[in-house]
Amino acid sequence: MWETHPDVLVTDLGDELILMHAGQGLMFSLNGPGRVAWQALPGSARDLASALATAFNVDPQQAQADAEALLADLAARGVVRRA
Repeated sequence: MWETHPDVLVTDLGDELILMHAGQGLMFSLNGPGRVAWQALPGSARDLASALATAFNVDPQQAQADAEALLADLAARGVVRRA
């Protein structure tokens, strides 16, 4: 299970999300697939993949790979963590 880091503030601008990690002073923007995946949190990589496959009508295996890659990237940046 993955969750957002408690120090991350989120601003919804309609077509994108702006994430600010208060502890690190970093900002990120998520749109399209990143936004859909973020909104599936907290959840497993499978939950995020399901949301991506549904929203973008992509192959479930590709959606799973994309979800895992996104989670790894967001975890490396400190904006998500394993619950």
